Amino acid sequence: MTVLNHFQTYSQRENHVTNNTMLMLRHVYRVAPRLLEGVLKALLNDEEVEIGPRFEQQVGAAHSVPDAVLSQKPLNLYVEAKHGDGLYDDQLERHIRSIAEEGHPSKSAFLIGLTSNSTNDDEEERWQKLALDRGITFASKTYSELLGALRSACSAHPELQEILDDYQSFIAGEGLLPNQHRTLVAMLCGRSWRENIKYGAYFEPAYRNPKWRQAHFLGVYRQKRISHIGRLVAAAICRKADGKLIVELEEFQSLSDDHKRRIDATMRDAEAYFTDFSAEAHRFYLVDTFVETDLRKESSGGMMGHRYFDIPELGEVDRLSQVASSEDVALMLSGKNYK
Repeated sequence: MTVLNHFQTYSQRENHVTNNTMLMLRHVYRVAPRLLEGVLKALLNDEEVEIGPRFEQQVGAAHSVPDAVLSQKPLNLYVEAKHGDGLYDDQLERHIRSIAEEGHPSKSAFLIGLTSNSTNDDEEERWQKLALDRGITFASKTYSELLGALRSACSAHPELQEILDDYQSFIAGEGLLPNQHRTLVAMLCGRSWRENIKYGAYFEPAYRNPKWRQAHFLGVYRQKRISHIGRLVAAAICRKADGKLIVELEEFQSLSDDHKRRIDATMRDAEAYFTDFSAEAHRFYLVDTFVETDLRKESSGGMMGHRYFDIPELGEVDRLSQVASSEDVALMLSGKNYK
């Protein structure tokens, strides 16, 4: 099956990052303006942002009281999306000067700088003051922070999840998420749970977006809890033909003989309950080992699909070592809860 992506994934050019970011925000807006309000407020440090019309009645004017008023506040949001770390003084100063000369109404002009890594606090404070002096609200955010705001907005809207996953895959593929080592992706497990744990292998249809670009750890979710966690060591698209394992694509790291053995064993066991499983291409994620943990979903209902988590945030710690092991993460998260 040919995968159709919502976003361009083949170019490294900065303009495509900007274009795809705007497309993602437009998708959110199309579902509900209030969702986009939430995203922008998060990016602008809770600055008041109002999108769409207001409906009021019996609003007193200077000489009369109309029965109803439909009005809309002006909003002018500018974005400087960098394909890397740097925001530059000269460029920001020119942006601020240009925006100010547009003559926007008070408190309606905003400028957001998007980068892969956090901006120095002193620099951001200086840029904020420079912008505020010209009547502009400035904020510097990372793509990781943007994704966090988008995930929060889209969590109750399944129709946006696939689009957001596609956008996240694009951003990760551009190398704009330097904190993948802090990220856990939790995958739904049903009948294959025992095989997944036994062989340290999780599988999904090959046409879905790959998860290894966004996360260094994979957890298996079953019955309202993430029961096991492992560090991703390889990912490949595989199938079987005439009883032999066919590796169509090694996506992440090269498969060792042990990896191939584990994939083959997983396929063999899965054939007991999935019709024609081995003949169809699947993406297999291999972990070093699945370590038992106990990370529970406390809100009502089960997970509807895979989810990404910031490990230090869940574990209530400041940071996570880039060489943290599966045992480290499983121990840190055991006994924790999430919504």
